[in-house]
Amino acid sequence: MKARILLFVSFFIFSLALFSQTLFAQVMQSTTYKIMSDSINAGGEDVSSSTNYLLGDTLGEVGTGDSNSTNYYLHAGFWQMQESYIAITSPSDLGLTSIGGITGEGTEGTVSWQVITDNFAGYTISIETTTTPALTSAQDSFANYTPSGADPDYTFSIASSASEFGFSPEGTDTNSRFKDNGSACNTGSGEVSAKCWDGLSTSAQTIAGKTSSNHPSGSAVNVRFRAESGSAHIQTSGNYSSTVIVTAVVL
Repeated sequence: MKARILLFVSFFIFSLALFSQTLFAQVMQSTTYKIMSDSINAGGEDVSSSTNYLLGDTLGEVGTGDSNSTNYYLHAGFWQMQESYIAITSPSDLGLTSIGGITGEGTEGTVSWQVITDNFAGYTISIETTTTPALTSAQDSFANYTPSGADPDYTFSIASSASEFGFSPEGTDTNSRFKDNGSACNTGSGEVSAKCWDGLSTSAQTIAGKTSSNHPSGSAVNVRFRAESGSAHIQTSGNYSSTVIVTAVVL
């Protein structure tokens, strides 16, 4: 008997400015300075202040307002470009290989998102599923993976009589909960591939983030998924699927 595992992946993006495709304006910079925004005007004061107020003003500003096409979105005007921005790629659905429904086997695969933000405070990414359990067919399901303790399990491990489905985030921006010291998770700064496993939930869990801008190169956020049926467990043959929601937000 074969239990085919198919993971369908969807995503949402929440931010102050939202685009599917974006053209970034090149900032002016050298080895000693970087200008994030500039202004062409006839006068004004960048910052005026007293004990009661703080004012930024300009005089005779030209070319102000919003403009866009299918390839760019521009906020023109005094300090307009200070609005935070985030973008995320759309990955293809992940199809996992078939596994034995009687003999006990496992299968895993990885989905990758590229996240770019110009927000100085950075971003976070969370993951959730639409159903519990997350991986189901018309006749059966895999239980959500349950770590042995409060932290993720360093190694994916289930009872021989069970079948479970879990995930492991990977990448330089991975949340500290999924970092490791080579033998345990939520400790150290290591990021060993295919380690630190947790179970999906209908409640969002933070899996990655950064406390600074990553524009223009962005950050790769990878999530490894694994489904396994134990050697003493009979998994009903069928097509299994899960819808996963990944949400990226600026801080």
